[in-house]
Amino acid sequence: MSVRRVVFDAVGTLIFARPDVATAYHSIGRRHGSRLSREQIAANFRKAFREAENRDRTGEGSCRTSEAAEEDRWRRIVADVLPDVSSHEECFAELFEHFGLTESWACFEEVQLALDQLRIRGFELAIASNFDTRLHPVCDGLAPLAEIRQRVVSSEVGFRKPSRSFYDALLDEIGAAPDEVLMVGDDLENDVRGAESAGIRAVLIHRREGSPPAGVAFVKSLLELETVL
Repeated sequence: MSVRRVVFDAVGTLIFARPDVATAYHSIGRRHGSRLSREQIAANFRKAFREAENRDRTGEGSCRTSEAAEEDRWRRIVADVLPDVSSHEECFAELFEHFGLTESWACFEEVQLALDQLRIRGFELAIASNFDTRLHPVCDGLAPLAEIRQRVVSSEVGFRKPSRSFYDALLDEIGAAPDEVLMVGDDLENDVRGAESAGIRAVLIHRREGSPPAGVAFVKSLLELETVL
């Protein structure tokens, strides 16, 4: 292989919400009149997010997106997660703003070392994410990610992962052939199978409940990268 670019998913791979999503929804929801427990909200979010992913992949648009579409997508998710708030629009606006703030996110502790080691080895780094333009200020405010200037965001290229069109746009954006790129992510469908559909090699990061601690999982995946690269 002639891999020279390592491309990372963002949420769940490099960064995580702080506080976690359920806690943020619970806190902000209460300010808007919700009386749901954090546990109820966590269950609602899992269901709403899963349904949104299914709609994205199987609907008429087939992974097509835009800034407006992403905002509508999250508006619908918030309404499904917090059906008892006094004003859905005001609650959505606060949550949407919250998750666009750098301070609402943090890098996993091993990310800085991992990225530094890849740079030392001469690899160019990029981010490929099913986010929207809020990702840019988030990354700019997180030291390990601020130097990664190539960020391919679904709302900007018009397609979400795992669409082949997203990965074609990724290759165009970073100016690389499929065999020169390695995709690293925590989602089997979006990050691995999607990348492979475009001829890109991929490595799955295991950060799910019941898997090894995040740092161990990430380092293990980097060791796997050594064998690939």
